[in-house]
Amino acid sequence: MTPPALLVDALAAARLTRLWTQDSFPPVVATQRRAYAVLHERHGVVWAEGLTSCPWCVGVWAAGGVVLARRAAPRAWAPLADLLAAAWVAGWANTR
Repeated sequence: MTPPALLVDALAAARLTRLWTQDSFPPVVATQRRAYAVLHERHGVVWAEGLTSCPWCVGVWAAGGVVLARRAAPRAWAPLADLLAAAWVAGWANTR
C-alpha cells in the first residue's frame, strides 16, 4: 500500500468511526439500535455494547474493514475511501 493510500484509508476509517459512534445520521442510528437489540436479546447487558460504542474500539473494527476493502476490491474501494477521507477533512476543518 502506498503512503497516500494509507493516509486516505486512515482518514476513511476515522470518518467511519465517527459516523458510527457520534453522528446521528438516521440509517446509522437505526442500524446501531438493531445491533444493540440483538446483543441485548442474546446476552442481556453486554460488554459488547461498549466495544461498539467506544471510538477507540470501533476504530479498530473500522480500520480492519478498510484494510479488507482495500485488499479485496481496491478499484471499488478507492473512490469510496476518497469520499470518506474528504468528508472527514471537511468536517474537521469546519469544526475548527
